[in-house]
Amino acid sequence: MTLAVVLDIEGTVSPLSAVHDVLFPYARERLESWVRQERPGTPDVVDGVRATLGGHAGLDDVVRTLLEWHDGNAKHSPLKTLHGLVWERGFLDGELSGVVYPDVPPALAEWRRRGTRCWIYSSGSVLAQRLWFSRSDHGDLRGYLDGHFDTLTGGPKRDPLSYQRIGRAIGTPARDVRFLSDSRAELDAARTAGWETIGVRRPGCTTDFGTHRAIADFTEFGPAREVA
Repeated sequence: MTLAVVLDIEGTVSPLSAVHDVLFPYARERLESWVRQERPGTPDVVDGVRATLGGHAGLDDVVRTLLEWHDGNAKHSPLKTLHGLVWERGFLDGELSGVVYPDVPPALAEWRRRGTRCWIYSSGSVLAQRLWFSRSDHGDLRGYLDGHFDTLTGGPKRDPLSYQRIGRAIGTPARDVRFLSDSRAELDAARTAGWETIGVRRPGCTTDFGTHRAIADFTEFGPAREVA
């Protein structure tokens, strides 16, 4: 019996294009101005980048590093934090909205109805995740979610220790946790931690899932039948 479901976002719950073609360009256009204007939250971002660079980097070096990280799709926490701050303004201003696949809301609702708890684990900041689900194209989905983890609160997504850490945080034995992702490396790490794993092969996905079970959408494993 699966007691908890943990979901990746990009390529699993939401189309990659919704993130890479909309959110990322939106953030890149604003990263430098946010840092140089010292908007709320950015001093901690700057300190985090400086710590990575050795502690004494100038603001120009910080900006350049953030842009390099962004362009390289790096998973560094200061960058993800800054993304969340920029996107928060965009969501609140109505310039951005979350996008989820149509099979996701019914699955979330069914899990909630049957008492199966559901968490999100993504490289995007917890703030960005909450914004994404609170203002999605299917309405506010936060009521179906028990919480969120990112690389700061959960750890690197390819590290089995991260999944062990999350398992302890949600208070669920590893054998009772099911993880869905479009990344084989993430699935491998979760399996090493003892979780059940399922690959999600959305349109355009070319991932070789190896020995991991793969589905095309959430209806294929029948949440009403198998997650209870």
